Amino acid sequence: MTQHSIETFRTLAPLLMPQLFDLNHLESIDDYDDYALMAFSLAEPIPIETLLDDLEDQMELNILYHMQRSGDTDSGQHCCAYSSPSFEHMYKINAQTEIDGLVGTVYVYLFESLEVMLESLKVDVEEHSKLGYFISKMELTQYLSDFM
Repeated sequence: MTQHSIETFRTLAPLLMPQLFDLNHLESIDDYDDYALMAFSLAEPIPIETLLDDLEDQMELNILYHMQRSGDTDSGQHCCAYSSPSFEHMYKINAQTEIDGLVGTVYVYLFESLEVMLESLKVDVEEHSKLGYFISKMELTQYLSDFM
């Protein structure tokens, strides 16, 4: 992963959504061969619905899925959103609710390869399909069209 992609995200994301991507709350950056992973803790935990609305409205991300492990509690909800590769920046954002039913940490995966990003999205959906039920989910044909 190039440092350029990491630095670009560190520069732009706090401008778009300072409540989510406050560099003072950047917990870690792990740089792997095919991607980089950044973890941001939130100063104020938020409901997952608020996070999804903000990602869609303020960052113009595509919501890949919102899923629930069990219908009995607000904890255990997971979500994933991704940027359209046509915008040059390739990343996905994952989050899940904690025991209090709020999101306290947001994970950002940065990619430099369309193939690696697409495969990551496919695997993400497949893994989460085994954990519970989807409240909403983009079909494979829908997100494949972003990579054509």
